[in-house]
Amino acid sequence: MQPIDLDNWPRKQHFELFKHFSQPYFNVCVRLDTQALYDYCKTNQLSFFQAYVYCTLKACHKVDSIMLRIIDSKPWLLSSVRASVVELSENDTFVFSYFNSTREFKEFASHANAVSKKAKLQPLFSDAFAQTEGQADLIHISVLPWLNFSAFSHAFSEGESLGIPKFVFGQFDKHTGTMPLAIDVHHSLMDGLHVAKFINILQGTFDTFCRGSL
Repeated sequence: MQPIDLDNWPRKQHFELFKHFSQPYFNVCVRLDTQALYDYCKTNQLSFFQAYVYCTLKACHKVDSIMLRIIDSKPWLLSSVRASVVELSENDTFVFSYFNSTREFKEFASHANAVSKKAKLQPLFSDAFAQTEGQADLIHISVLPWLNFSAFSHAFSEGESLGIPKFVFGQFDKHTGTMPLAIDVHHSLMDGLHVAKFINILQGTFDTFCRGSL
């Protein structure tokens, strides 16, 4: 990662304004067109879940604002991110799986399968949790495949934040071919315009994946 030159950064005043808010995140909830991605995964016997997580990681690496973090009260730009993904365990509680970004989907799917299998055999506070959670180079992803929601809010605690983006994917609607996505981002680092740009990139990443070019 590299530090942002705060004195010459156009967001300097915005950064200073929002970084001390007790709740500095804002939420945007949108509907993604995922019909083509869903059909492609079903036709090729791929995991739809793994595909949109993979695409989300790919999209994040294309948008600088998503890669920004707050470390020691200063803005930093990451060069890569991993995904902290909430997955359902057999006892109807959840665990965290930590997925690395990979160049090819085949490699990602193999990696994700192994990570998920191991995570579901561990308690919530696993060794992986202790070694990984809270690090800056993460994005947080939750999945609610039972709910076709139109709004979402997260639990949060007081105190300083790293500015990690939070993504929540909802139920795929087979009638409309869409899926809800809630995004929480830190207002010191991003505005609505940046979220809109990210959504466009993510949608394009889905389309590229379906062409077998990702």
